Amino acid sequence: MNKHDASYRSLFSSPAIVRGLFQGIIKAQWLELLDWDGLEPLPTDYISDKLRQRQGDIVWRLPRLDGRDVYLLLMIEHQTTIDFYMALRILTYLGLLYEALLARKLIKPGEPLPVVLPVVIYSGVPRWNAALNVSELIGLIPQGPRCYLPQLQYLIVDEGALVETGKLPQNNLTALLFRLEHNRGLHDVEDLIQKVYNYTKADPILRRAFASWTRHVLLPRALPEIDMPKVDDLLEIKDMLTEHSRSWTHQWKMEGLAEGRQEGQAVMLGNLLTRKFGPLPDSVQQRLKNAQPEDLHAWSLALLDANSLDDVFGDGQ
Repeated sequence: MNKHDASYRSLFSSPAIVRGLFQGIIKAQWLELLDWDGLEPLPTDYISDKLRQRQGDIVWRLPRLDGRDVYLLLMIEHQTTIDFYMALRILTYLGLLYEALLARKLIKPGEPLPVVLPVVIYSGVPRWNAALNVSELIGLIPQGPRCYLPQLQYLIVDEGALVETGKLPQNNLTALLFRLEHNRGLHDVEDLIQKVYNYTKADPILRRAFASWTRHVLLPRALPEIDMPKVDDLLEIKDMLTEHSRSWTHQWKMEGLAEGRQEGQAVMLGNLLTRKFGPLPDSVQQRLKNAQPEDLHAWSLALLDANSLDDVFGDGQ
């Protein structure tokens, strides 16, 4: 596991971050039935029936006030591209989790399976638009067999969408993480780092996790051309940001311009496709929305000689 992935796992391995997610950001009446003092992590190395080791993300056991258990399956998706088949991944990991609970005898013979809440925490820039239920990934079938379709829905936590609302709680460490991830520039980051430092005085392990995430994830993205010294203290990192303020401001502006240009290219290509071939199917609109710059360039060139959408995308969308 690289330092980028390990930094996220370290943060969401903290009870304070998980509690902040469910006691300040995700709001549901059934959360009041849970015993948050009993929150504990479970190991997440699952062995499938084919004896292939699979690495899940993070699983927490959370007792209910009535004595039963709820399991929180947290899948942290920090890529900039959206996983179209995330619902299928969730279905696979859920089966492996149940197998692991049975193998470890955490479920007694004949007992019903415990409730598992699958949560996808997404930190990318494009808004999440992948299917939320695995049944939505399956093609059209006759009416009769529909009752046999797998049904599994996950809860999506789209950090950027939450930040855009401006309604995240102010004194919540998980909300501060989301705001750092989707910050408004250098001064915003400095203010947020100071708040994280103040709120983690009683939790040095979580403070170090924030410092590691800032150093290995946030700073390389904002200042890719600068070789940062190996500093693991949040206040020292904050001081370094001040020294490189001009570089940060330039990079932040350039990223905004690049994002705007890419969005404009996708809209323009969509208009041209519509003009030539008529209304676009949802699958094409989604591909345009999630496309990388190199994809948009290739499709634009293909459009010049294309007689159909298949000719543009080359794979039937």
